[in-house]
Amino acid sequence: MSTRERDDDRRTGVKPFLYRDVATKLRERILTGVYLPNAKLPSLNELVEEFKVSAISVRRALRELAYEGLVYGEQGRGVFVKPKSIIHRVLAANADRSMGDEIERAGFQPTIKELMHDRIEADEDTAVRLRVAPGTMVHRHQKLVFADSEPVSLNFLYFTDEVAPRLTPFLAKTFVFRMLELARLHVHHSRFEFGALALGNDYAGLFKKPAGFPMGVLHFTPLTKSGKALLTGTTIFRSDRFIFELDVPYEVFAGHPVSSRGRSRRAR
Repeated sequence: MSTRERDDDRRTGVKPFLYRDVATKLRERILTGVYLPNAKLPSLNELVEEFKVSAISVRRALRELAYEGLVYGEQGRGVFVKPKSIIHRVLAANADRSMGDEIERAGFQPTIKELMHDRIEADEDTAVRLRVAPGTMVHRHQKLVFADSEPVSLNFLYFTDEVAPRLTPFLAKTFVFRMLELARLHVHHSRFEFGALALGNDYAGLFKKPAGFPMGVLHFTPLTKSGKALLTGTTIFRSDRFIFELDVPYEVFAGHPVSSRGRSRRAR
């Protein structure tokens, strides 16, 4: 929230984060089909009247839904429900929503198809992320994630024998950060690295897309407070199906914990 928005809220008497209540109600109506794809939402004045909040709160709620890919605006016409397409993925050290949750929020049914679970010698990149010696035997797990019947991401996980007994029961049916929670492996912070690639022949059949199709790639490593890697992973994802939000905590010079939220959005 900007300083100007906070000042506006003080003048209008709007309670902090009240806009989230509006966003929650509108999101629920969209996901349950009260507002159908391409339907026009009530006007700004109508929403202000219905929810008894300021226009600032309504605009902020609509902006949040737009970031999530649920609505879009047309100048002079209003705000409309977007056809199902975009999955809004939040990346945070302690994620309270899994990829599956966010696929559901986008209006799809998430499913996981396990492709492989074996042990391999860690290559140099994997060894660096896991902080083990190259050539160390590690577990490799591969699964394909679907939104309804459409494959949207291919996920590789690499982890050591030390954590394997705790992770194995959840590998085939659970998304990563939820899996770590269920395995009682506490994540203190995480490293994320983004990249892009063209879909290769090896995976074109899995995604049902031609070789060369534009894809995104995410490398991630959840870490303990001491900096020990719990696992490391790589996700190859449809770049036309995801919006990523980074929730990055940091300490300001005054020593007060705050949160900086940055958005990485696909080109449209």
